[in-house]
Amino acid sequence: MLSRHKKAYFYCTKKTFASSMQRMAIVIGFFLSLTLGSAEAEAQEDPYYEGKTLTLYVGRTPGSGADLAARVFAQFWSQYIPGEPTVIVRNLPGGGGTRVWNYGAEVAASDGFHVLFSPTNGAAAVLKEPGLRADFSTMPFVGGLLSPNMAYIRTDKVASPQELLTAQGLRFGGQNPALRFDLLGRLALDALGVEYQYVTGFPGGADVFNAIRRGEVDIQVASLGLYRFSIEPTLVEEGLAIPLWHNPSADTEGNVTALNVVPDIPSYMEFYRSVHGKDPSGEVYEMYKWILPRVNNIVYAALLPPGTPEEPTRILREAFVKVTEDPDYQAEEQRMYGFSLPLVGAEEGTEILRSLYDVPADVASFLKAYIDEVR
Repeated sequence: MLSRHKKAYFYCTKKTFASSMQRMAIVIGFFLSLTLGSAEAEAQEDPYYEGKTLTLYVGRTPGSGADLAARVFAQFWSQYIPGEPTVIVRNLPGGGGTRVWNYGAEVAASDGFHVLFSPTNGAAAVLKEPGLRADFSTMPFVGGLLSPNMAYIRTDKVASPQELLTAQGLRFGGQNPALRFDLLGRLALDALGVEYQYVTGFPGGADVFNAIRRGEVDIQVASLGLYRFSIEPTLVEEGLAIPLWHNPSADTEGNVTALNVVPDIPSYMEFYRSVHGKDPSGEVYEMYKWILPRVNNIVYAALLPPGTPEEPTRILREAFVKVTEDPDYQAEEQRMYGFSLPLVGAEEGTEILRSLYDVPADVASFLKAYIDEVR
């Protein structure tokens, strides 16, 4: 057995050892915190985009609506990207808007410093048109902006919504059978059972609007911005035209939601119920609902070249959302459009783009025949 003194010595030794271990742990923890803090500070001082240039490619001409949207967004985007890179806009028009997407898929470097920011062409992807070689489903989706649109009609042909169903000799003016304005307009009118003639080939929405003013056509599906700043003050407020409906938002499961940025114009579903007294149904309506999110939800989209790393993708996605929440950016939107463009988040946008390449055979057959018959 140990003597009293030896026991005491042993006890003291254990206390001393424990105390030493505690001090060592504190010292190690202190140096670890310094090391981690230094690493974190270094990472904050040298972010991914520090001193870099971010190029936004727009598939429209300088001065166009899409070009303006990209340039205004770029001014704010840099502020929310850590490192505040220089953001420049480069125009790549051509190919009906497909050139910029082909460039992003085939040429642009996948390093996070090249972003395709342009109107998408969901119909071209669904129809597998040969001019579009890019596969949207392989391109990381950063963020998107939904640009609302609506339908209106001259009052010398239709004075109230109910008269639309019995009106004769109506002419629907459009630009291209595969364009979202034309495609959604035709499907909506056909599902309602309206008799009309489709007049296509106008160079742009403003040209259709001027044709409406001249009485050459009677119905147009136009962007909400064009409606607020041009159509409403010159035609609607003068009693020469009335709004009909806005094309709402939808998801790939077929759930439809009216847009709160258009509170004074009913959604298409609400308009249908007001004139028919029941919910819309039938094959044409199902096609309208199927195509709605794929051509209408993502208008201005920011995508990255295939293979872009996760880190810059995450950084750009987070900054994209912050721009849409910025009060100064929202004020610019109000000045340009009269409302704020609804945000399409990364998850929703990715799902929509993937669905462009998962088209049921009956849908593909219907849409191809539907577009070809008026081409």
